[in-house]
Amino acid sequence: MDVIALVIILLLALWFQMLIFSSRVFRRLEYRCEFSVKEAHEGDSIYLVETVYNGKLLPVPWLKVDIHSSRWLDFAGTCSAISQDSRRVTSSFILKSYQQTTRRWKLQCLKRGVFNTENVTLVSGDLLNFSVVSIPVAVNASLMVYPEIIDLDEMFVPVSLLQSDRTVNRWIIDDPFIIAGARDYAPGDPLNRVHWPLTARTGKLMVKKNEFTSQRSLTVLLNMQSQLYEYSDTINKRMAELGIKVAATLFDRALRDGTPVRFGTNGCILPEAKRAIFTEEAADKDHISELFKILARLLMKNVKDFEGLLDDALASLENTEVVMVTAYLSKRICEQADTLADAGNTVSIILLDTVFEGRVKPQKADIYVLADRGLLNGTEGTGEG
Repeated sequence: MDVIALVIILLLALWFQMLIFSSRVFRRLEYRCEFSVKEAHEGDSIYLVETVYNGKLLPVPWLKVDIHSSRWLDFAGTCSAISQDSRRVTSSFILKSYQQTTRRWKLQCLKRGVFNTENVTLVSGDLLNFSVVSIPVAVNASLMVYPEIIDLDEMFVPVSLLQSDRTVNRWIIDDPFIIAGARDYAPGDPLNRVHWPLTARTGKLMVKKNEFTSQRSLTVLLNMQSQLYEYSDTINKRMAELGIKVAATLFDRALRDGTPVRFGTNGCILPEAKRAIFTEEAADKDHISELFKILARLLMKNVKDFEGLLDDALASLENTEVVMVTAYLSKRICEQADTLADAGNTVSIILLDTVFEGRVKPQKADIYVLADRGLLNGTEGTGEG
């Protein structure tokens, strides 16, 4: 009889704790999840920060959080389940009364894109896991990953393919300054402007005095077609990604040099878009930031052929440094490049592949080609997360 009574008491205790925990475990339980930064570049390491607070006397014996993120955000040191472009990570907590716990996951941004974690699922239960309850929690964590900034000087070789592969003696975006003498050093002058030979001769710190040249603006035209005859969806995504990185690097240089820049591409940032992108010209940081956001969101598709984009741009481009970033050269593109040069523009073509239609090449444009074709294999295809 005593044994039966003990069993009944035990069952009642188990039932009571199961009832209490299943009905109250999520009361006054606060959960937050956010990225340590709002913006990053490919290859950057950032953190996903979880904060959970148990604001009641009843402890939380166990709590699991199912985080659904992008596979392109690599959680260091964790075992995660990957399905297509999604990554599922489980986080576990044990919370005492009125305890707050913060956990920082180290992430590596594997590719560009906009990555959102809108909701997570909280799972908990009683002490012995007889009863399991779950609730969704909105977190709305968002991260924009910009394209990687690459070393153009190392990756691309400036070559004039029309003059016995003669190396071109200039690079894209010339230095906007000329040396116009020297002056005494003033507080705040950067050390890279110090005129060391003159400093040694005079015995006092001297810096180079600069004047602006008649600086041109920069126009970057990006072709999202990876092949000559390609409609809508981009086939060679690795090559298109390299082109996006080239454009990002040109924007970064323009910002540092104070060069006004505009951007045109036959790509799009919305699946239903019908028009190509062509921005206004500006040199301020906000404008360059908007250009980077466009690059981060670019989809692997095009809304018109590149020749059509160039036709639209011909009438509005003059006295500017035009840089075409394309995987191939067609007869029409070569003709358009020469037409742009005849209109007073300086034209450069960054060629991602050595594809020429009918062996025709532009007569008045500098061409830059990959120094090592193997470098293309290091780029990763992307899109929005």
